Amino acid sequence: MHLLSKCLPGLYPALLLKLQLFSGALRDQPVKWLIATLSIAVGVGLGFAVHLIHKQALDQFNNGVRQFSGQADLQLLPHSNLLPETVLDTLVTLPEVAVASPVIDLQVTVDGFDKPVRWLGLDVFTAAAVTPNFIGQADTKAQEEATQGDIPLLNSSNVFTSPALREQLPGGSVNLSTLHNSQAQQWKIAGSVPAAGTGQLLAVADIAAVQWRLGTLGQISRVDLKLQEGTSPAAFQARYATQFKALGRLETPSEQGTRGASVSQAYRANLSILAMVALLTGGFLTFSTQMLAVAQRSRQWALLAALGARASSLRTQVLFESMCCGVVGGTLGVAMGWGLATAVVHTLGVDLGAGYFQAAQDGVPLTVVDALLFGGFGVLATLLGGLSPAFQTGQMALHQRLRAGTEEAGLQFANKAHWLGMVLCLLAVACLWIPPYGNIPVGGYLAVAFGLFGGIAMIGLVVRALIRPPAQLAAFADLAKSRLASTPNLLAVGLSGVVASFALVVAMHVMIYSFRFSLDNWLTQVLPAPLYVKLNSATIPAFPNEFQSTIAAVPGVDLVEFWGQQSIVLDPKRPAVELIARPVSLEAAAQRLPMTGNTLDVPNKGTLPVWVSEPMTDLYGLKAGSVFELQLDQGKRVPVTVMGVWRDYTRQHGAIVLPKAELLKQFKIQFKDTQGAVWPASDVPVQDMVRRIQQASSNTPLDGKIDFAEPGEIRQLSLDIFDRSFAVTYLLEIAAVVIGLFGVGTTFSAMALQRKREFALLGAMGASPGWMLRLIAREALIASAVAALVGLTIGLAFAAILIFVVNPQSFHWTMEWFTPWRDLFIMVAVLIAMSSATVTLSLRNTLNTQLVSQLKEDWA
Repeated sequence: MHLLSKCLPGLYPALLLKLQLFSGALRDQPVKWLIATLSIAVGVGLGFAVHLIHKQALDQFNNGVRQFSGQADLQLLPHSNLLPETVLDTLVTLPEVAVASPVIDLQVTVDGFDKPVRWLGLDVFTAAAVTPNFIGQADTKAQEEATQGDIPLLNSSNVFTSPALREQLPGGSVNLSTLHNSQAQQWKIAGSVPAAGTGQLLAVADIAAVQWRLGTLGQISRVDLKLQEGTSPAAFQARYATQFKALGRLETPSEQGTRGASVSQAYRANLSILAMVALLTGGFLTFSTQMLAVAQRSRQWALLAALGARASSLRTQVLFESMCCGVVGGTLGVAMGWGLATAVVHTLGVDLGAGYFQAAQDGVPLTVVDALLFGGFGVLATLLGGLSPAFQTGQMALHQRLRAGTEEAGLQFANKAHWLGMVLCLLAVACLWIPPYGNIPVGGYLAVAFGLFGGIAMIGLVVRALIRPPAQLAAFADLAKSRLASTPNLLAVGLSGVVASFALVVAMHVMIYSFRFSLDNWLTQVLPAPLYVKLNSATIPAFPNEFQSTIAAVPGVDLVEFWGQQSIVLDPKRPAVELIARPVSLEAAAQRLPMTGNTLDVPNKGTLPVWVSEPMTDLYGLKAGSVFELQLDQGKRVPVTVMGVWRDYTRQHGAIVLPKAELLKQFKIQFKDTQGAVWPASDVPVQDMVRRIQQASSNTPLDGKIDFAEPGEIRQLSLDIFDRSFAVTYLLEIAAVVIGLFGVGTTFSAMALQRKREFALLGAMGASPGWMLRLIAREALIASAVAALVGLTIGLAFAAILIFVVNPQSFHWTMEWFTPWRDLFIMVAVLIAMSSATVTLSLRNTLNTQLVSQLKEDWA
């Protein structure tokens, strides 16, 4: 401060005066300022944590893409899994291609490891020009043991491992054992891959050895292309994309990074919106706090104006106080966000709890730019909340007198605020027709924002309509109602923060309840079988056909079905779509799949009937009757007709169900079956059927490698995962309810403190402190009931926007509306009851002060 006073002699006194004035406001309403600051901190913290975690995930994902693509300008990738190696003959003849390096990239089961290991097969001669960092470095021992003419890099028994993989080998072992077709394959560790990333489990071998020993003869995973100098990747894509379209797609490494970011775009955006909800709540609490403070300090403003202070200086003071709240809240939020992000990365990784990314759990770097940006969001929220109070301060200072009772007079602008509210509500309705930008429902979020501001602006109209002055004071409640009716504007401003928080709580709770109820109904329909089976070991990639026949022949089995799936990229800019080949017929599709909308009875001639999930309609424009072509590996083309659209809550980026028998019969394509469903006879208990299947697999490689689950277990597990996914939202709901309770309590406490002279007069007339406390509690009960009614109405409207606009545009699936009336009744009752209790507890000692000291302040 001393340095500041020397450098800026005119600034120091002004800053000191602003801080002194602000300290008075803090003493008057310490709890309300604290709640507003914490709300800002929660919003900034959640948003900052989501940003840091996702930034860390994308950085690691993009680093991995750059690392594994090396110096490649382009990559030829398969539509699903593998390319025919004959494509190399075409690529090497193209004049624009300098080097075409084939790569096999597999997830391989290694003995002693719980998870598959990433296994690369490289042609060392071409990889030296494209991905030299992944060429293994032979150990001295391997070089010494090599026979004359033997090259360790080309030896079909050798493998080179990453440092992380070698560290996990038991007892310093120098051998790896892989499993292919139930046969063990032994590999000798001949060196290391030092360029592998931290924590990566990676093995690299000669491409020919991988094809031969791991069952990919004649097939490769991709081709890394290094173009001739002066050749543009975009020009190469435009010229040759059609030529290779049947086999795969040409992509740059940056396009893969874009697709990786799109995987979690909607999830990340909606978490960020939750952060904005907290910021909005904090902004409204700042508005409520400042507006009440402005009204209650009207004589202070008038005195300062009489002493020569300009209206602009008073406005600046209010904004300065708001800014202080934002600075403290933003600083706390940045610290909270960084701490939360660090904890999540160390405990869950960087996948945001949703399984989108898997990467090494490094520390979370904190950059100054990011910290200032998100801290600035907190300051911006409070400044916006303080704008209207600042304007009113200037207006009041010019015309208010140095007398008591000016609080309500300073809020006369609220008499006409409902007109602005109506305009904002109409804007909110209009925003519902704005299309989404990418997967972000811009129109829906704007509708919520405008609707929230509009609803808050109309609180005064609702207060004046519901709380009318009684004709006579015949009962105790009439006195409370009369007092509230005399200050409708003060009450409307004081309840704005409470209404905002309660409305957002109602909206989120109804949306989550509807989603959970819809998910439960969906699980009931998609799990018709009494028993489900699934492989639990990567050593067995699929249920063999012989075993499927064995299960079908087990005594007591009425019906058994097996199905498999694989991924396919339909659009290079979008994540992969799941293809599911399962036993389903045209007649049974409506019973097995939760269909939405119209369906077809007969497919187009020469096409395969398929059923697409709801995301396919938004992302790819497919609907019942659409005809398109699936391009699978090895150049196989499958023309299909969309028979209908079904609801799917597990695959956000789309899924296509294909009839298993028709796919094999017409196109000779069979997926690897990894899951199955069993219908036991009516007189066979499910547990007996489990024992029979276990006995049938006891002498096969599947012994002990099959998981069994009943529909109830799967449903409960799915709902538990759902609840964990929405844990952050539940916490925000609780926080918003607490904020609402404190908001009502502190609002009435502050209003009661301004009525000291009124209470002193009532005391002089014989009223006891207990009687006055009951009066204030009754006023709080009536006001909180109005706040709950307004918040409930706004919240239900917002829930409809979230369910019917935001959710379909973000995740591309629909849900049914279910109203949790019991939960809403409890929330309303708790808000009303706890508001009265909070006010009573906060004021029970305030009304016992000396009568004379209260009366002598009435100097008007």
